Formats: sequence, C-alpha cells, structure tokens
Amino acid sequence: MTKSDSKSTLIRRGQDALSFSDMVVFADTIHTRPLEKLLDELPGIAELSETKFLLAVKVLRQRFRGESSADQDQLRAIAGKIAAGLSSSELADRIREIFDFSRG
Repeated sequence: MTKSDSKSTLIRRGQDALSFSDMVVFADTIHTRPLEKLLDELPGIAELSETKFLLAVKVLRQRFRGESSADQDQLRAIAGKIAAGLSSSELADRIREIFDFSRG
C-alpha cells in the first residue's frame, strides 16, 4: 500500500470538493500544510482530476516560489525521486510539472 492509497485528509478533501467553498478549503489546506507532508502526498495530488490538480499546482507553485533557490532545488530533487519511484509515467510527469515554474 502506498502513502497515496491511505488517502490523507488533503487527498480526500480534494477528491470530495464539488462546490466553490469546498475548493477554497482544499486550496487553503494545501497552502497551510507542512511541505514535508505535501511531498509525501504528491502521488495522491497527481491522481486528482485535471481541474483539482491544476488548482493544487497553482497553490503549490506559489508556495515553492516563496522558498530560497537552494530549498527550491531540494524540493525539486525530492519530487523527482518520488516521481521516479512511481510505476505510472503519467503520474510521474504530473509531479514533475508541479516544479516546472516556466509554465506559470
């Protein structure tokens, strides 16, 4: 069982979000969650629907841009290792996309 299989509160909140207010709570949870927990949850975030994933990407990029260059490099490296350990290349690509700051 992977960490994303255990469905953290964040992932469940993202999956269950239907209304605007649900999406706001989901985005706020991403914004306030400790980075180390978010890194563990990247596979689950990558499994979300396209709309919810894109919302998560926006919030995550905003947070990561606030980190120092060294911390950004470290976060990117950790995410790369997480992506490399996945059997799904689609999910791995989605995780790498989060850290592609050239995309906005």
